[in-house]
Amino acid sequence: MNITIIGPGAIGVSLAYSLANNNTISLLVKKEHSNLVKKGKISVKELSGKIIDKEIIITTKLSKTDLVILAVKSYNVKNLLNELTRIDTPILCCQNGLQTLNRLKKKINPNHISYLVTGAGSSKIESGVSYRNGEGFTFIGQIEGHNGTKIKSISDSLNANGIKCDFVENIQDYIWLKAIINSAINPIATINKVTNGDLRKKDLIRDVEKICTESTAIAQHVGINLPLNPWKEIITILDKTSSNKCSMLQDVENQQETEIEAINGEFVRIALDNNLDATHNSLAVSKVKQITN
Repeated sequence: MNITIIGPGAIGVSLAYSLANNNTISLLVKKEHSNLVKKGKISVKELSGKIIDKEIIITTKLSKTDLVILAVKSYNVKNLLNELTRIDTPILCCQNGLQTLNRLKKKINPNHISYLVTGAGSSKIESGVSYRNGEGFTFIGQIEGHNGTKIKSISDSLNANGIKCDFVENIQDYIWLKAIINSAINPIATINKVTNGDLRKKDLIRDVEKICTESTAIAQHVGINLPLNPWKEIITILDKTSSNKCSMLQDVENQQETEIEAINGEFVRIALDNNLDATHNSLAVSKVKQITN
């Protein structure tokens, strides 16, 4: 299958590396990343510390392809909407939070949208270089309709290359699950500038649990059938990725925009629309913005 992955960050590089053995991969980057185009390769640092290079096609132009994997930050998706609607190609999304899903469903046929939801740890060392630093769940599925051959092929390719990936029919429930997890872990780790493992401390774990409880209540109120217990998954993730810095804290440290609006901000907006309490999510948004403004 010909696959174009948009974004040379942690998840984009990790997926390009894993899928390249079974597919023809093109990595789409911004023009300012011309050095990557010349280099023609990506690199992944494994948990063992070993760095592995892989030669792939790196381009700055979106061409005809069988599948687009959208691996940019949530706040960059709006800048790609016109291009994505123009090519009329199935899209696999990997974004944190609920904002991307809500945006795409307004512009693109939901039958063309699929999602990959993962709790596996990865971080960007630099553009084109990713560090795989923690195991976790990975699920993939079609937003509407039944999973087709493309989705099964992606799942099979990931499984064959070391990433356990299950394809599911109710992927939207998993998107919400991941959004709840991110809403609880990311802002508290960012505000306190700590690794995931440090969130197990008594004073911080209470704040994580408050947001988890609130976000879970919002999801359940709007009819989401969560496939796993969010709190149990959070504890598992904190244990398995104890030395990791969450993506939001990495963004702050790199002086980049955060996804606080796409994650906690979206819970606040959904709560307001349904006359629900979102006190802890609102506070998280406010505190993270104080750090970044």
